[in-house]
Amino acid sequence: MTAPNERRDDRRALWLLLGASALMLMLGLGGRELWGAETRWANIALQMLQSGDYFDPYLKGGAYYDKPLLSYWLITASTWLTGGLGHWSLRLSSVVAAWFSVWLVYLLGERLFRKGTGLIAGWMLATTFYFVFWARVATADILTVCGVLAAVWWYWRGPDDSRFSRYVVFCLLLALTSLFKGLIGFILPGLVLLPHLLEDGRWKRHLNLRLGAALLVAGAFYMTPFLLSHLYGAPNYGESGLGLVLRENVVRFFQPFDNIGPIWTYLVYLPVYTLPWAPCWIIALWVAVRHWRHIEPDTRRLIQGLGLLLLFFTASGSRRSYYVLPLVPFAQLLGAWWITRRMAAREAQGRFGGNRLKAGFAAATVLTLGVLGVLYPWTNSGGGVIRFGETVRQQASLQAPLKQWEMVMVEVDNKVPMYLQTGGAPFYYVQETQDFPRAGDTAALMAWLERTSGRHWDPQRTIIVAQYRPGDPLPLDYLGADHQVVTTTPTRGEQVFHVRQDQSVAYIPRT
Repeated sequence: MTAPNERRDDRRALWLLLGASALMLMLGLGGRELWGAETRWANIALQMLQSGDYFDPYLKGGAYYDKPLLSYWLITASTWLTGGLGHWSLRLSSVVAAWFSVWLVYLLGERLFRKGTGLIAGWMLATTFYFVFWARVATADILTVCGVLAAVWWYWRGPDDSRFSRYVVFCLLLALTSLFKGLIGFILPGLVLLPHLLEDGRWKRHLNLRLGAALLVAGAFYMTPFLLSHLYGAPNYGESGLGLVLRENVVRFFQPFDNIGPIWTYLVYLPVYTLPWAPCWIIALWVAVRHWRHIEPDTRRLIQGLGLLLLFFTASGSRRSYYVLPLVPFAQLLGAWWITRRMAAREAQGRFGGNRLKAGFAAATVLTLGVLGVLYPWTNSGGGVIRFGETVRQQASLQAPLKQWEMVMVEVDNKVPMYLQTGGAPFYYVQETQDFPRAGDTAALMAWLERTSGRHWDPQRTIIVAQYRPGDPLPLDYLGADHQVVTTTPTRGEQVFHVRQDQSVAYIPRT
């Protein structure tokens, strides 16, 4: 086969991988309910859009600078493409980051190992169940994975290149990654690359003024959102972004205050989070250790970097299962190294097992599409938050345009309703600790709102929303005397399995 034909086949194989990855990431993306931490990102992004204040993140009406601003900004920017805040705009940035992650793993595998390793590693990552699952969730975790891979890939494009421009791009990638979730964006790529830097004293080559200048540029870039928040944010905002960086990235590492898991957390969850391909990298590790002196140097560095990542996360007292996500691409790269090594040995013996590998990837793709793209969205459709929001908007718009309505979110039993976008004024949040009328009538509640907020509320243009547990009586049920009551309907999955999640109730004034 001629070289042009080989290149054409390589491009086709890559586009097939990227096309299948896009399909697995996007099929049914808008049909699934908000899940877990997505409610936080949705709530914060919604309040940014409603208030026009993009520098002060609020959750449930209170200051909440738990993460840097960039992941929220990506969500609000996505609303320009999707026409408003919804399930697609919430998850689009994570999906794009996951798609680029598959591509970057392909590039790393092709650069560091024998031909075909990147393609196999890309397929392994694209069909890793929990990678695709978290890629379809609106959080900052997959954004961090993509940033780490981008920095590592950029380094390996010219590991001995000491030009200022290369340093600037590398350091800016570190800063950008750190603006997603925290300072681990600087730490994780450094740990992966440390074995190569220490080898033969290579770090001395890069210890120069050009690197120092690039770090200053990246530091200024990293500080820009915090500076803008300080200059243009609300003067009475109750939290410091840099203070939260210190608390979340330093204090939590040495003195964890939440998310405390056992020390063996990642030894269990790394195999789980790399299914169905976990046996590949486990076998690869065993083979590499047995032939340590004879394997390729890049393979040894990959294992050492993966080990440093595992030690770093384990050393932190704050541990959760999905914190292991940045290790997943490098584990799959190790598994792909073993597969291509085994395939080369079989080819040397006149045997070829490529068809079985293709069949395995095809089966994993179909299974991922079926579970995450079809079954999971179907069980989460037909009711829940999506249908609840549509019903409230529809019923309210029968009386007046959405922009004329105001909405009050009432916290009951430490439960605040899921996000609901009406197109009207910013939500007003009533905390559980406040002395709002638990019983009485509409007039008493409206009088309390005016007294507490210091503003006028039109009883005919105010929607009251609260959340409650299945089986409990409706909170604020006295409003039903002169309000239309809209409650969350069960999703198809809840109907089938007879299990209900927390439900919301909206009280819409009757004409």
